[in-house]
Amino acid sequence: MRISSTLFFQTGLNSIHTQQSDLMHIYQQVASGQRMITPADDPLAAAQAVNISQSQSLNARFEANRSVLNRNLALEETTLNSVTLLLQDVKTRLVEAGNGTMSDVDRATLGNVLKEARSNLLGLANATDGNGQYLFSGAQGNVSPFQEVGGKVSYVGDAHQRNIQADQTRQIAASDVGSDIFGRAAPGTRGYLTLADANNSGSGTIGKPSLVDPNGHGVGNTFVVEFTSATDYTVSVKDAAGHDVYQTSGAAFTPGQANTVSLPGGVQVEMGGSPAIGDKFTIEPMSAPAYMAYPTNVPGPSAAPVMGTPKVIDASKVLHNTSYQVSFNGTDYTVSYSDLDGNPVTNTATFDPATNMLSLPNEGLELYLGATPDSGFAFTIEPTADGVNTDLNIFDTLDGIIKALEDGTGSGEAQSARFQNMLATALQRIDVNYNNVLTVRSSVGARMNEVDALNANGAQRNLGYTNQLSKLEDVDYYSATAQLQLRASALEAAAMAFKKIQATSLFNMTQ
Repeated sequence: MRISSTLFFQTGLNSIHTQQSDLMHIYQQVASGQRMITPADDPLAAAQAVNISQSQSLNARFEANRSVLNRNLALEETTLNSVTLLLQDVKTRLVEAGNGTMSDVDRATLGNVLKEARSNLLGLANATDGNGQYLFSGAQGNVSPFQEVGGKVSYVGDAHQRNIQADQTRQIAASDVGSDIFGRAAPGTRGYLTLADANNSGSGTIGKPSLVDPNGHGVGNTFVVEFTSATDYTVSVKDAAGHDVYQTSGAAFTPGQANTVSLPGGVQVEMGGSPAIGDKFTIEPMSAPAYMAYPTNVPGPSAAPVMGTPKVIDASKVLHNTSYQVSFNGTDYTVSYSDLDGNPVTNTATFDPATNMLSLPNEGLELYLGATPDSGFAFTIEPTADGVNTDLNIFDTLDGIIKALEDGTGSGEAQSARFQNMLATALQRIDVNYNNVLTVRSSVGARMNEVDALNANGAQRNLGYTNQLSKLEDVDYYSATAQLQLRASALEAAAMAFKKIQATSLFNMTQ
């Protein structure tokens, strides 16, 4: 077969070019440290590397989010620590105010100290982060959460927390709502507070209430004690929304001495002094119960029976945001309501005279009935609406005690009793606010611990991603160096072969 000189030359050049290309590819691998110069080098590994790189980038984004989250939570913790110290000082000042040796001038001076504390507390409640966003205004970061209008400080933010995506499946609140810090009791708090009516004219005083039976049927209701004589009084029972539930009476109050007044259903309170006719004292829960019940029809001749706070006995049967109407026909109790689809439902409740408990087995609820009511009696059981709680605005409490300190105790027993009642109310409420701040701080600490745990997991995950990418993308220098030497030798051999071939000709053969 005849082979042209052109074919000789072309074949030699192609061989050299191929070796040069292979050598250049290895040069690029060694120089860049990357095994895949183009996706064509390993399509499967290239696709896997893209997916892993995306996951690594997302992990880095979450790490940046957690950094912001940690910074915000640390700032909130610092602010709440200052609030805690300030409230400790306020509590100390209130105890001092109760010292009987203090003059009205001393108390007025103490009132000025509390004014300064109130101003400092307002500044802390309106604290901002490094970007000028208010910490405690909910989702409205550009709105000052606590604003003073007409001498009264009110919360004007919203009830939404600012959540930050800390991981693929976890959002964490970066701050807390101001009204949840400075205006309520800690969730789940069970206890009572007292308040003497501002128009009381007697020298009656009221102390701190206590729960003698935390599971008592009356726990959760509000009690208003009104004196009808020096020794007799009525107790009006109201639910969390202010509906009248029933009324009872008491007697044998001894004026001028310490009296323990037992309220219906597990609550009692210490009272003293000599209340005047018409003087009122309110004993209200720190936080509202989940459900409330109140009469809607009392036909008589009997008054409404004693009714307890509804209790959940089977949460799986309770319908969300559903009100139940219960009626008594003299024999049976009928429960009527609409299900979640709007369809009317009618069931029967059962009354146990041995325990005085009315059970709604199909609805998962029960409540105490002190006696069998008259035929035609009806009442409603409904969930307590969000936000229906005892007002624990800390600024209102401070304003009240500051005014009382400025007014002084005066010379009369009634004025002295009014001051002592105001002081007792302030101490009780400041204690609740203080405990709530500690609860929020605990929540902040728990979130910071969770962020630390997520950071540790994120670092471990990033290490795994880096290791996988290294296996897919990084060049093996030992293998690449050997291949580089091999390709260099191959290129040299190709060049020598080409040189030898191009020197071959018919003229050389005849010499």
